[in-house]
Amino acid sequence: MRWRHLFRVVHRDLGYVCVALTIAYAVSGIAVNHIEDWNPNYKLEQRAVDLGPVPAGTYAEQAAHVVAALRLDPRVVRGHFFEDETTLRVYLDEGQEVYLDTATGRGKVKTLSRRAVLFELNTLHLNTLKGAWTYVADLFAVGLVVLALTGMFMMKGDRGLAGRGKYFVLAGLAVPVGFIVYLYS
Repeated sequence: MRWRHLFRVVHRDLGYVCVALTIAYAVSGIAVNHIEDWNPNYKLEQRAVDLGPVPAGTYAEQAAHVVAALRLDPRVVRGHFFEDETTLRVYLDEGQEVYLDTATGRGKVKTLSRRAVLFELNTLHLNTLKGAWTYVADLFAVGLVVLALTGMFMMKGDRGLAGRGKYFVLAGLAVPVGFIVYLYS
């Protein structure tokens, strides 16, 4: 039949168009599936610092000294807090912070940095961009449906849906149905 040829052409060409986004969504999906084990967008790093004893002064002056000594941009400082007489915390943008003993000058700097590539892939996958990207993602989803349907119907006979294909489709359907049954039982 002529429609099988058309399905093969559509499947092949649409597959080429969708390949990059399929890989991007797959990599991002694996990353965010394990979000309880790690942060797929940011890398948390801690480094020890030793500034020597912080000069006496008001709490604000001591915090300003620490910010200057660590060469931090004052615009990223969101506040500071003394837990006790000598333990200073300086809060920075995006959950970063400095934890320092002002008597010894020893402490830690916790910083966050974006994970290269994964941050961008997750931004696309989770559609945090909104706007026009929503339509691109919707078109991609429609493209995947077309790929699935044309893939099911482009072969005939014992290699097609009427033959062994139905068993593969049923096996693929059994996985989500099995998890849904398990979830609600």
